[in-house]
Amino acid sequence: MSEALNNKIKIVDEFFNGFTNFIELENFRSFLLLTLTSQGPMNIMAQLGLGGDKSIINLPYNPDFNIYYQKINLLSSSSLLLYTKSDPITKEFVLEKNDDIFKKFLSLNEIELAFRGKEKFLFPKISDCSVLGDSNLNIKIDDLFHNLESFISYAQPNILLVFDATESSKPDLLFTFNMTPQFPKKLDENVLQIDAYLDYDNKTKDVNYLKREEDYSLTYLKDIKEISNAELYKSSFSLILHIKSINKPF
Repeated sequence: MSEALNNKIKIVDEFFNGFTNFIELENFRSFLLLTLTSQGPMNIMAQLGLGGDKSIINLPYNPDFNIYYQKINLLSSSSLLLYTKSDPITKEFVLEKNDDIFKKFLSLNEIELAFRGKEKFLFPKISDCSVLGDSNLNIKIDDLFHNLESFISYAQPNILLVFDATESSKPDLLFTFNMTPQFPKKLDENVLQIDAYLDYDNKTKDVNYLKREEDYSLTYLKDIKEISNAELYKSSFSLILHIKSINKPF
């Protein structure tokens, strides 16, 4: 292995130092967009069969830790939990998709694009006890891309997770989960693969969407403005979620 590649792998490993199955998102807006976007066929949850009736969106809430969360059951003895700390946004168990409460978190264009086919939102209260034990996931890189155009065009991710660099001289880590089945060499081995890109230009800072144009060029968007049907047909969009921490919620 070349020294340059080995150094990049070390940088990626540093971002996941202390990782124990938990990823905290910035706020409820990010969590809501994650849940809505992950109903598509090319995302991490749909690949694992999460959910059922695609017209119903579940937003589970754990009142013990005050978090909204989504648990992804992996092909190993561990689970991955993505969460955000929040007070309950409603006391209702069921909300219709046109409820005004969603306008507090999403723009009208986001609602129009993301709520197509979604009829109801359920807010089950659940204490997930399976996450209380100690179980670490080992993050391994499958593909490390050398530019973002290659990443977006080849992997076509619906969702990109971003570790923002703590210093301007260091790169951001953009990654998505690679759900190719991994058969552990040991019974207690929990491996989760990622596809990754190190962004030394910090181009996704304060960016929420990445648009791949028809000519495969990229446009960085803070918000989604009104989009025509022709534009949706010719372009593709990736939701960018900035990670707040990899701390446990308890």
